[in-house]
Amino acid sequence: MYVYRNSNNGSIYEVEQRSLRMDALPNWLLIAEPDKQPAELVATPTARPSRPLDTDNKATWEAYAISRGMPAKDARALSKASLVKEFGREEDDDA
Repeated sequence: MYVYRNSNNGSIYEVEQRSLRMDALPNWLLIAEPDKQPAELVATPTARPSRPLDTDNKATWEAYAISRGMPAKDARALSKASLVKEFGREEDDDA
């Protein structure tokens, strides 16, 4: 399963085959594909993405959880409240 994330709003899009259209759109990032971990696909930024607001939608929290290392399948299975509880703490600088 190929998984894309919209960098504007955090939406997640899954398809069975890689999408040339999604690859061509600058705001959609390929974050997972069969037999590869997300870190192998996307260059790791020097800083972590900022924590979403509690009022942001579930898709934004899913994308944030995935960026912090949670498998996409697990992030989708959790409720927004669970994602906020798990990842909602203010980040300590690698403490």
